[in-house]
Amino acid sequence: MKLKVLIVDDEEIMCRELKYLLEEQGAAEVVGVCYNGEDALAMVGSVKPDAVFLDVRMPGLSGLEVARRLSSLKDPPHVVFITAFSEFAVEAFEVNALHYILKPFDEQDIEKVIERLMRRRHAASGVEPEMLPKAPQHLRKLCVEGRDRLEVIDVERIQVIFAKNRMVYIQTVDGTKYAAKHTLQEYEEILDSRQFFRCHRNYIVNVDRIKQLATWFHRGYMLTLEGKEEVEVPVGRIYAKKLKEYIQF
Repeated sequence: MKLKVLIVDDEEIMCRELKYLLEEQGAAEVVGVCYNGEDALAMVGSVKPDAVFLDVRMPGLSGLEVARRLSSLKDPPHVVFITAFSEFAVEAFEVNALHYILKPFDEQDIEKVIERLMRRRHAASGVEPEMLPKAPQHLRKLCVEGRDRLEVIDVERIQVIFAKNRMVYIQTVDGTKYAAKHTLQEYEEILDSRQFFRCHRNYIVNVDRIKQLATWFHRGYMLTLEGKEEVEVPVGRIYAKKLKEYIQF
């Protein structure tokens, strides 16, 4: 049986593109398209979708408010946010969103979500699907403050995220520094822990950028991160043991 999907987005072109990509997967059937939150809530009751693909910013009810109301249903559908704004990621997961995709998306993004939805369906029925790869649950892009506009960066470009003077900053491998929108703890939760390591109370590093490792005082270590500008980052004593999960030494 195909997954029943409801699309909710105030951009008609985006709805058509998403509908095409979903139905191309073969495992999903789009049972409805809505352009605002009020219509979406009404349609959920009639078509009873397995999943709602939901934009965050819409006229009237926001996607986050729609998700909160859906979560109060006896048998709520899974919610997948598709939006151009990464700053809502933490709030999205607080309302039990299954997944969060940043626009522009592609067929691989949609494929991963369908795989997760199918896993949830099989888990609920007690049957484990065979040969189905596990889909990532973490963001691939982040929205950051540029000089006069918001910029979207690939997480692979991040060199280090750090806190200084009660502010949090993201520095990329080309040396660009951005003021961040969330706390270190929030970034620790939404970024892939296999790639990003909280090495100190004030630092999260991209493990792929670690170039050198040196011993430091108090049983700690000092990491050198590669990039246009090499950066030295301390590893606090309480984080040192976890470092060995990333680097064998």
